[in-house]
Amino acid sequence: MTDSNAARGVSAHGQLAEIWGDVVSRPQLAKAMLIGALVSVAVYFLALQTIAPSASTPAVGKALAMLAGILGSVISGAICARLFAPKRTVVEQAQTGIAWQTEILEQLELEGGPIGRVEDLPPVVAQEMREVGLYDLFKNYEDRHNAGRKGD
Repeated sequence: MTDSNAARGVSAHGQLAEIWGDVVSRPQLAKAMLIGALVSVAVYFLALQTIAPSASTPAVGKALAMLAGILGSVISGAICARLFAPKRTVVEQAQTGIAWQTEILEQLELEGGPIGRVEDLPPVVAQEMREVGLYDLFKNYEDRHNAGRKGD
């Protein structure tokens, strides 16, 4: 996707849209909706013609046909999943340095108030933070933050 296309939300798959936090191709979404409607309605009417007459009452027959229509929706979902691959690209890249971590801590403090002192943590939590490499980050941030306040 080029920069100009990214700004317009256009890719090789057509216009892109964000739905429920995921990126989808609008043309493929329309096709998937059409496939879903056709398959589920077709399965419903097929069940209405074949299964419903053998039911004990017409209401039970219609209920079974609706259940079959729901099964048709699941089948159409599987069909669309095979036809239309996801559009997202996941790139895992570890950022180096602590600048981005410090920015996150500053943002946390701005949005939620003081983040507290690491000395006040229960020993179990402090040990877990040491194991994952966060204790020193919070301690250094706290020390820098306190030194900045003393300088004010």
